[in-house]
Amino acid sequence: MGLLEEATSPRGFAITTGRIPILLALKRVEDLKPHEETVEEDLNGMVRALQGEPTLRHPIIADSASGAVLDGTHRLAALKRLGCRTVPTALIDYQNPLVKIDRWYRVIKGFGLPDFLKLVERLSPIPTSAPEGDARLMARSSYATLRNMRQCYTFNPVHTGPLELCRSAFALERIGRDNHAKIAYSDNGEMRDFPESTILMSTIRLEKQEVVDSCTRHLLFPPKSTRHLIPSRPLGIGTPLAWLRDGDFERAEAEFEKHLGSMTVRRLPEGSKVGSRRYMEEVFLFE
Repeated sequence: MGLLEEATSPRGFAITTGRIPILLALKRVEDLKPHEETVEEDLNGMVRALQGEPTLRHPIIADSASGAVLDGTHRLAALKRLGCRTVPTALIDYQNPLVKIDRWYRVIKGFGLPDFLKLVERLSPIPTSAPEGDARLMARSSYATLRNMRQCYTFNPVHTGPLELCRSAFALERIGRDNHAKIAYSDNGEMRDFPESTILMSTIRLEKQEVVDSCTRHLLFPPKSTRHLIPSRPLGIGTPLAWLRDGDFERAEAEFEKHLGSMTVRRLPEGSKVGSRRYMEEVFLFE
């Protein structure tokens, strides 16, 4: 593919030819607001990786209006830990209807559903049908369901605020981890796509305003409470951490914009593979 005619501006590097407008810019770390907690093991691994190769390969993605971090919570935390003062950020309009918010499903292995229910018996699981369980999650009269191919159980909340509901679901997940269950994340809630012995845990779906409100109030949801679907993603900016540690913001900003302006950009369609990962959104690859 040929070069894209992207526009530079005093505030950053604008990508105007994608499905949504994106502004690549340096942001001060204090202006970016995570809405989820980090996982210490994942954070430590990212810190070690950046210490070994002190270059940030991809920008984080944040809402231009609120500073809410939509993708890159662990990268932001790792950069803070490594003394960085600024962060390469892809700024987007979170309220754009093409930007979606969904949930992650928990895929639990190592226990059959009857045995797992014994672990959470004190939480009073209630037998239900899978459709009714999903309906209760949507109505927020439940904070989680556990099901296999034949059975489904739901859990009544004590508190019905979005943060409390997500924390209750995370406590359920943590019981599994504490008992050595293997837990993975999936964007797919169809039981027929998993082995019969698998337990699928479903949770509530947050709203965009709830994410923004949590950032404003500095309250964090548990890890993997949201799954953001962003139709365009910039990759490959390769920014040295030395620039990000620079206390002179204007100098760091100038270096960053000069760096991006010197690169070529390829627009890759949905489903393209970059490195070892396949992206379901369109990609703007900086090279």
